[in-house]
Amino acid sequence: MNKKKYFAILCLLLISSSVIAQSTRELTDSLSILLRRAYVFPEKADTMGSLIRKKQKEGKYEQFGKPGDLAATLTSDLRSVYADRHLSVRYDPQLEKRISIFSQTRKQDTNSIRREQRQNFFFRKTEILPGNIGYIDFSNFPDTNALSRQTVRAAFTFVAHTDALIIDLRGNFGGSTAMASEILSYFFPSKTYLGRHYNRIENSWKNEWIVNEPSVTGGLSLSMPVYFLTSRRTFSAAEGFAYTLQQLKKARIIGQPTAGGAHATRSFALGQGYVAFIPFTRSENAVSSTDWEGNGAIPDDTTSDSEALISAKKIIYSQFFHTATDSTEIRKFNWLLNDLRTAFPVLEKDLALYCGSFEEFTFFKKEGQLYGTADPKGQSNSLTYVGNNLFRGSQWQVEFIKDESGNFSMIKLYWPDGWVDTIKRSANPERSSDK
Repeated sequence: MNKKKYFAILCLLLISSSVIAQSTRELTDSLSILLRRAYVFPEKADTMGSLIRKKQKEGKYEQFGKPGDLAATLTSDLRSVYADRHLSVRYDPQLEKRISIFSQTRKQDTNSIRREQRQNFFFRKTEILPGNIGYIDFSNFPDTNALSRQTVRAAFTFVAHTDALIIDLRGNFGGSTAMASEILSYFFPSKTYLGRHYNRIENSWKNEWIVNEPSVTGGLSLSMPVYFLTSRRTFSAAEGFAYTLQQLKKARIIGQPTAGGAHATRSFALGQGYVAFIPFTRSENAVSSTDWEGNGAIPDDTTSDSEALISAKKIIYSQFFHTATDSTEIRKFNWLLNDLRTAFPVLEKDLALYCGSFEEFTFFKKEGQLYGTADPKGQSNSLTYVGNNLFRGSQWQVEFIKDESGNFSMIKLYWPDGWVDTIKRSANPERSSDK
């Protein structure tokens, strides 16, 4: 190779290496300064800053060809000092640009509002379950604005007249702490002390109160029992929402312990397309004198993710069943509890004992399962055995009653509205085989 050409390439490599070293030094310097100014634990911030500066001087950050890999390594190094799941570095030039614009103008990004609006501000389902139980499922806490507040108010207004409310946070990853506080206010008719929080940037403690502001809630105040469904994915503001109501004895948590990220976070533009997410506050709950950092919100009733909703229904129906005084209401909730009971297998030879006619109701076995119909020409109802000679179907439940001879000579039909029919077996019963 020509000596001049070789020398030119060597110079370019040296210049390139110098530029990379300078850019990583500027990045780690910016990050260190921000950590010392904003991170919620000052001592940890000092240790983190010293660590990444040391690694930068050793050239540990100059080997990454992709900016995303460098961001991931910086995040890992910071969390090696303290495993704060809110603390991270991300390479995102567009986000860095939006942060810079917001810092200069203090105007909310209208594109962000439109993006959240297209997702219905993260509200995925609102419905009334059997037994007059409200159910709300949302995956994030949107930013506070007129449109998001309208959606939140509509969701909670829809369930305002239910006797219990299930809020599904199993897939909720957090979001706006301001919105979380606004939603909390729906459950507090009067001004209530929640505790206090420490702001590292301001270096001060402040008492935290919750107030139901009519301009936000429209004056809606909810007093029904609340049940949260949680998982290990439930994070940040979602954890705080459930934790706060649980500690104040206004809610019961069912599911798995949450992720354990309690510190509110701000995003900072680091330059070069990098963004730092730095936790800057921590709180002390009025009841527990701590928060959910590291441990998560601990369920009152632990169950798997997939069983959490069924478990909540069982708990609610059981409470209503035991507190009801009207016989019709008692039967209604007993029907709902039976509808959730675990199915048990029945030997095919035993199914024949249940087959036959009871006035207009006919029962027969088919492919190893019991079926029933109220009209021979009508649609049959497949029945699932739940124990004690009780079967459930989609339309009704049937209990087979034995006489003194041990034969099933009568049935009781239970309907969802609490009505019960008692019917004797027809004079010439047909113990039908497969139809």
